[in-house]
Amino acid sequence: MELESEVINAYLRLLVQRYNKEKGHKAALIDSYAMTAMWDRKLSRLRMDPMSSDVIVRIFNKSHHWILTVLYPHEKRCLFLDPLGEKAADLRRCQETTRAFMRQKGYMSSRWSCGTLPHSLQRDAVSCGVLALKFAEKILSGDNLTFDTSEKQINKMRLDIATTLLQESDALSGVCYYCGSEEGDTLWICCDICERWFHINCVQHPSVDKDYLCPACT
Repeated sequence: MELESEVINAYLRLLVQRYNKEKGHKAALIDSYAMTAMWDRKLSRLRMDPMSSDVIVRIFNKSHHWILTVLYPHEKRCLFLDPLGEKAADLRRCQETTRAFMRQKGYMSSRWSCGTLPHSLQRDAVSCGVLALKFAEKILSGDNLTFDTSEKQINKMRLDIATTLLQESDALSGVCYYCGSEEGDTLWICCDICERWFHINCVQHPSVDKDYLCPACT
């Protein structure tokens, strides 16, 4: 019932790919692992130039709750969309996090703003991931963020997400499950629980002399 990071990241990636293919604009994403670390005020290890994109979608996890933020680098603003509703303290935290990220990448950050948009709210305790993904989808497509969040509709959204991922699935046996790339660091490590492979550099160089558990399994 609670969406895993892999589902969040995979569906976001498909949304960005579709946006770039259909509209020709530059959209990008920051995956949930990296964005959650940024929200926790950890130094970003992302190798990206935010100004090379017009819009960057980011979903992070806060106490088992998924929240969407959307960054517009050239407009110096970001959106914060919490399926449970926004708090003033979280809006300030989003602004601070975004400013810190832009400063780290070498850009001025003093005039960055953070706001929100009217949107539907979740009615249960487990649909935040579904709503965060749908908010991202509707923002990229320019649709209204107010829609039916009844149990029936949430279940339909879950089915749509699952079906889309199954239809678009590629062979993943040769890619790093952190960055999604076959290229990069030549040193790899395997999770001892799920048996998925990662670039050692992507998972911060864990010791190869003891059992390794990936972010999803910990």
